[in-house]
Amino acid sequence: MPPVLCAICGLNTATTNDHVPPKSLYPPPRDRNINLNTVPACGACNNGASVDDETFKVLIGIETGEHQHDPQKVIGSLAGTIGHNARIANQVFSTSRRVLSHLNGSVLEPSVAVTFDFKPYERVITRIVRGLHWQETRTAIAQERSVRVLPGNALSPHLARELMELMHLLPLKKLNKDTFAYRFHIEDDGPQIWGMQFFERHTVFALLNTPAPR
Repeated sequence: MPPVLCAICGLNTATTNDHVPPKSLYPPPRDRNINLNTVPACGACNNGASVDDETFKVLIGIETGEHQHDPQKVIGSLAGTIGHNARIANQVFSTSRRVLSHLNGSVLEPSVAVTFDFKPYERVITRIVRGLHWQETRTAIAQERSVRVLPGNALSPHLARELMELMHLLPLKKLNKDTFAYRFHIEDDGPQIWGMQFFERHTVFALLNTPAPR
């Protein structure tokens, strides 16, 4: 029986499992009834993502923490991460601002916005898409195919509405005790679209174009 290849890179033999979405979003002590979703991964893909995951955890936690099941646990975990990471702390304290956002339906609610380096966020979402693609198809996305990441809060209202209307035509799937939801459409050797939502608050879309002919 051939070895299982890494779901993220599709090149190396899988020697461990990678959490999709990242385990760092669920600080301990964790709900004993939550079964965190994993895919097979090689050590390089799994271990090399920890720094990005911490940045992603803070971004998602700031945006969704007060609306999660146990906000005090989330806030405590964020405080620990920020206290031990000067780079993330500087981003939070230098760029945070109070805003009004459409967090739940059409009603504007107070929220906190923080400007983060987009690259770590993009890498985490790309890894999630690659993991979910393997989970759905048991095949890896070719490394040469790029993933275009579109955070929902950065889109124009018109484009966000069009993408949401398209997403609602696709089946909804939920993981990690319904805290992470996604919809997707994959064409054979063609374009793909993914829509993901974290804790019913943070929405992001990812697009893959048709690969160029060889």
